[in-house]
Amino acid sequence: MNLVLERMPEAGSLALKALGSVRRKPRADVELPRMSVSLQATRFDADRLRAYRAICSFAEGGAVPITYPQVHAIGLQMHLLAQPQFPLPLIGLVHLKNRIVQERELGADEVFAMTVGVIGHKTSERGLEFELETTCAEASGRVVWSAVATVLHRGKQGPKRKPSPPREEESRLAEYQAVDAPADIGRRYGRISGDMNPIHLYPLTAKLLGFERHIAHGMWSLARSCALVQPHLGRAPRELTVQFRQPLFLPGRAALRYGAEGEGYAFALIGRDSGKTHLNGALR
Repeated sequence: MNLVLERMPEAGSLALKALGSVRRKPRADVELPRMSVSLQATRFDADRLRAYRAICSFAEGGAVPITYPQVHAIGLQMHLLAQPQFPLPLIGLVHLKNRIVQERELGADEVFAMTVGVIGHKTSERGLEFELETTCAEASGRVVWSAVATVLHRGKQGPKRKPSPPREEESRLAEYQAVDAPADIGRRYGRISGDMNPIHLYPLTAKLLGFERHIAHGMWSLARSCALVQPHLGRAPRELTVQFRQPLFLPGRAALRYGAEGEGYAFALIGRDSGKTHLNGALR
């Protein structure tokens, strides 16, 4: 299935559809269809971009942060996953990892085509994992920005995954900066990004979906980390990779550890009180 839209879908109606998707009860052996949705011409909203820069601590003005096009695409992503052909409920989906590649930085006033597609899936001990690809292309059709997000629909069967021990190389990340995540950051970031998944909003709504209390958006934690590391890179980033390891419960106290690695910087966001690794990745 390939859908072509004329404008970005409305966030309000998508939120209602997302809530309605909780009625979906996929079988353990469910197969996900190949499906996509595209927008022939779109541009970034200046006010939303400004608010995004502020909440993630990116510098004002200049090129669009490497993480932002994925936020801009949330309407297309939700529209696609809300289609009746997609069998999984949207509420409670968990972001596991992400890889973003850009051929060049995108301009704040640029017009481009955007496509979102479900490109693959597999069953793991945690449930069903699927890949959601988002691309931005010039008028010529050349893709200049792309992201592949791996997302989990948690299953009821199978052993629980043990927390991953810190990677050996994390101990060699010599630079350190404190990162605080206020109790309301999920609600504030959700209003900007359009991702109002209940696991990010309040302790009660998160508990209903199996979490101890509400957690920070992985994409906020990643963008906050990227905003701190990018000035040390000294040039426009070409690639950003991340694995989301353990939830950052709100309110949260974390520390970003980072250090030079090859042509870029490796980083890890670690709990200042718990020592748990919330995410680790690299900016190149």
